[in-house]
Amino acid sequence: MFFSHRFRFVSIVGITLFLAACSTVTQHRYRSIDHVKRPHVERVNFDPSDIKKGTGTTQLVGRAYLQDSRQFKEYSGAMIDVVLNPVSKASEQWFKEVCQRGRVLSEPASALYKQALYQVKTNTFGQFAFPNVPQGEYFLSTRLYWVDTAPRSGPVEYGGLLAKRVKLTSAAQAIDLNQQDRCAGYFH
Repeated sequence: MFFSHRFRFVSIVGITLFLAACSTVTQHRYRSIDHVKRPHVERVNFDPSDIKKGTGTTQLVGRAYLQDSRQFKEYSGAMIDVVLNPVSKASEQWFKEVCQRGRVLSEPASALYKQALYQVKTNTFGQFAFPNVPQGEYFLSTRLYWVDTAPRSGPVEYGGLLAKRVKLTSAAQAIDLNQQDRCAGYFH
């Protein structure tokens, strides 16, 4: 009888210790993606006469993609918008303040500014084409994101805004958007 009480007591203590060890809470918690509050900058007025167009049209083709060097994967920008934004004081402010410094332009873009943009969608391989656009200088941009799940921290958003200044001449050109064109202020 003494042996069975002692065995029962040791068993209960052992099971309790085992269950306590299994229920230890880890320090890593799942939480939403936190974004830093970005400073606002007043948007300059858009003047269509700032745009310097060439004489004639050209064609631009390219591809939007990112390489994940940690997992050796390539992420194509499938079915995303790619924008050609003619160089002007307003677009130069956008590139400097938003792309390079990570700020936000305070007012919405004017209707005239939006009309000056050329926009296309990529195909499933991330390829895009701008046929018959005026020659000149532009900012070529897109947003490309993907979500990866880390084992201890949960979902993490990668990617961001890609943009670069391009000069389109009479010859058709092939220009890609990739991690070399990431906007430091809007890329993770």
